[in-house]
Amino acid sequence: MNRLARIASCIWLGAADVAMATPPSQGAGRLIQGTVLDSRDRPVAQASLVVSGGPSVTSDDSGRFRLDISHQARVVFDVRRVGYMPSRFALAPGGDTTVSVLLLPAVQQLSGVTVNETATKPASLAGFEERMLARKRAAGAGYFLSAQEIEAKSATRTTQVVENTPSITVRRRSGDNYAIYGRAASGGECLATVWIDGIQVAGAAQPVVDRRTRRVVPGPTLTELDAYVSPTDLAGVEIYPRGIMAPAQFVPPGDPQAARCAIVAFWTKHARF
Repeated sequence: MNRLARIASCIWLGAADVAMATPPSQGAGRLIQGTVLDSRDRPVAQASLVVSGGPSVTSDDSGRFRLDISHQARVVFDVRRVGYMPSRFALAPGGDTTVSVLLLPAVQQLSGVTVNETATKPASLAGFEERMLARKRAAGAGYFLSAQEIEAKSATRTTQVVENTPSITVRRRSGDNYAIYGRAASGGECLATVWIDGIQVAGAAQPVVDRRTRRVVPGPTLTELDAYVSPTDLAGVEIYPRGIMAPAQFVPPGDPQAARCAIVAFWTKHARF
């Protein structure tokens, strides 16, 4: 398993535990432990994890943390660390859980520093712009949104940016959690594979089937994308109605469903790769 696939798997290890959790017992406590990682799979020390309305803890030098919760109800975490984007994730009601949390790097502003040389763009953003220009010359596939077009939408959440994109549907899962769907070959909907700065954070594509073909399916393959990145952080978005239209780098190996559903790649202004 390559590094990106392993990171994406780590992110939702806790979500997988949630999916298999048994109903909570009356008055029972819960142990939540895990590791905070950065986009290069390295531990993040001194990260603050705060439970909404509950206790808090700081990760150690190995990125590990441990929290004893007095109940087994739904738990919402806010994770923060200087130099990283704040993150939020939720665990459904259940028992003891082990999770891995991904923190993406944030822009650092230094006052009183004059830069006389033009910085080289990260390869990821340069690649995005090359594909966007190729599409404008009718030499590529996909649908592209530039930073200016994103800003003009005045979106309040990241998933809202792609709501009116052809072949894409955004649906509320629960509360403020939204998921992105593509259109399946069968005529129904399927979960889109989603990337942030070259890291897969949602997928693989799964068909959504019920009598209206519009039901939101819960499970570890759905990501609270809006908790990871805000619209103001976006430098661009590229959307492919089918994975077979996307560059090979966006189609996860060994995932035949991803090639049959939509792929959405978000690029932030602080992409490093």
